[in-house]
Amino acid sequence: MPGTWEPFGPTRSTEPAEPPASASPAEPVAAAAPAPARREPARRLVIVTCMDARIDPLGVLGLRLGDANVIRNAGATISDDALRSLHAAESALGVVRAVLIGHTDCAGHDSDESARVSLVDGARRIRGAMPDGFGVEAFMYDVATGSLTPV
Repeated sequence: MPGTWEPFGPTRSTEPAEPPASASPAEPVAAAAPAPARREPARRLVIVTCMDARIDPLGVLGLRLGDANVIRNAGATISDDALRSLHAAESALGVVRAVLIGHTDCAGHDSDESARVSLVDGARRIRGAMPDGFGVEAFMYDVATGSLTPV
């Protein structure tokens, strides 16, 4: 359906957004730090969060590049695709724990309460799908204050 991202409803505009006046495509972005040598995450952790650009999942948790795998999708939902990625992280990369991070003012949910309910359901789905002993935690990130609250 034109003008929508199903199942999340209509988009704000079909016109391309203008970049901020301060953004210049000619100015290079600072080079990223070199990637860690190991492909396994150092903290044996995977973070599942929303694709919202206002969230820096590593920064929110005080982590660095190489500490955790990050899975992003609309609404931080635990879809079959997210579960497949979690299984791969556990079996191939030694991940033993997942942290789910939803957030306030999410376009993927009707309300903050709906986002919280989705996190609780997602944690339940992960616990049911992953091996015994695999840890799961869920948090709500407030985009206005930067606070992280356990769910």
